[in-house]
Amino acid sequence: MTTTAATATIETLATEAEVVQEVTQTSQRRRSFGIKRSGDDSEGGFTLVEVMVVVLIIGILLAIGVPTFLGARNRAHDRAAQSGLRTAQNSALIIYTDHANFAEVTHVSLAANEPQLSWLWRTTPSTGPNRISMIGTADGSEFGAAAMSNSGTCFFIHLREDGSTQFGSSDTTACTGNSALTVTGTGW
Repeated sequence: MTTTAATATIETLATEAEVVQEVTQTSQRRRSFGIKRSGDDSEGGFTLVEVMVVVLIIGILLAIGVPTFLGARNRAHDRAAQSGLRTAQNSALIIYTDHANFAEVTHVSLAANEPQLSWLWRTTPSTGPNRISMIGTADGSEFGAAAMSNSGTCFFIHLREDGSTQFGSSDTTACTGNSALTVTGTGW
C-alpha cells in the first residue's frame, strides 16, 4: 500500500469516527430531553405554553389542597381540646361517685386523679387543649370545665347533679370554668 493510499484510508476512518461520535452525541441529547417531536430535528425542550399549563395545574391543585389541609388541621386541634374535656368529665364523675357531690372536685383532686392534664381553677383561662379551667360549685350540684383549642375556639362542658351534660363552644367568651357553667347546648 502506498503512503498516499494509507493516509487517505486513515483520514476516511477518522472522518467516519467523527460522524459516528456526532450521531451518538445527537442521539444522547435527544434522549436527555425526553420528548422527540415528530418532524422536528432541532433540539427539544418545552414551549412556554406547555410550561404555563403545568404551572396552572399546580396552582389549581394548591388552591384545592391548602384549604382542605388547614380545615383538617383545625378539626384535629378542636378534637384535642374536646378529648381533654372528656377526660375532665370522666375524672369529675369518678370524684363525684366517691363523694356524692361536685364540691370535692377541685383542681387538686383532679390533678391527683388525672396528672396528664394541667388543671386551672375557676377564673384562670385555659390556654391550650391540655390546660383545663374547671370549677366544682360550692353546693356540689354542678361542674364546669373549659379547654382552648389551638384553632382559637374554646370548648365547654357542664355537668349537673341530675346527670345531664351540656356542651358548648365559643370564639369570644372567656375560656374559664365559670363560663362553662352557663352553657346549655347538647353537642359541640
